[in-house]
Amino acid sequence: MGIKTLLGISGCSVVGTLVVFAILVTALLAMAIPQMPFGQEQAWQWMLGTPQPVRRPLLPSPDGKPIISGNGQWCVTRAYQETPEESHLNAGRVQGYARDANGLPLAGVAVHVSWDGDEGGITQITDANGYYVFILSPGEYRVQVAQGQSQVVSFRTNLRAYYGHYTYDVDFASGNCFSQSSDYTKNPSTPKGLPVSGRITATFHDWQYLINMGRIHEGVDIAVNVGTPVAATMSGKVTQGGNYGSWGNMVIVQNGPWEIIVAHLSEVNVKLGQEISMGSVLGKSGNTGFSTGPHVHYEVRYNGMAIDPQNITAYLNDVSNRTPTPR
Repeated sequence: MGIKTLLGISGCSVVGTLVVFAILVTALLAMAIPQMPFGQEQAWQWMLGTPQPVRRPLLPSPDGKPIISGNGQWCVTRAYQETPEESHLNAGRVQGYARDANGLPLAGVAVHVSWDGDEGGITQITDANGYYVFILSPGEYRVQVAQGQSQVVSFRTNLRAYYGHYTYDVDFASGNCFSQSSDYTKNPSTPKGLPVSGRITATFHDWQYLINMGRIHEGVDIAVNVGTPVAATMSGKVTQGGNYGSWGNMVIVQNGPWEIIVAHLSEVNVKLGQEISMGSVLGKSGNTGFSTGPHVHYEVRYNGMAIDPQNITAYLNDVSNRTPTPR
């Protein structure tokens, strides 16, 4: 028997073994995938690398939010989640920027996360744009930026019973601010109207804003003269306020699942923990922080998710229609 014949037989044996192995793996997957909790069709799409459709972000459950509590030299200027639905991994990407008091990015700044029982934690150094990124499992972390005071973070990178991979964008800024976690609930009602009367220069998820500024717009911008009184659109409790870097002077009011945010103020006229009623003056409009001109940035959040302040009813109706009826 010649060498070529032996090589041919060996090659066929290897190929045959690989084919049998592939058939066995496919059979095992065919048996296992229908048992996966996120559905057979989605599981096969994931296995085959089929691009997933972009969907509207699901509302997070009310038992936790990706918001950082605490105070100190470094403060949170924004914290929100997206759902790109990239995988089924039990982890998520946490990314954001470190900025100075004027909202400008800071390069070479150490961002450190640690948790209970951790001896070292993870440290990332911000790049030329002040950007950092971590891959973390769900849980509570302590975050320290540069030499500032640590702040406690609760990242829920996967929500139970929901399919998808979660991304948290968290911006830190150096400045004088205060914040307080709160579960204040006292006759909560849907925010009504706008905090000031003026021309709207940027809408919710405004595509032109995204092109010009390179980031998603989670509220509406209302152009008014500096010094215009800014009113609360609902009753509640002041949970954050002060100078938040790129936000400028900002106030957050919370009541039950609802939060309202007004930013770029020239002054803040309320205190941390203060209970306010609808129509109360939270501060005066301004041009502070990363602002393109005198205006008020206004956001509405429901269970931590930013929603369109001009289309609240439609959003809640949509959520209600997508929520399964209990059996």
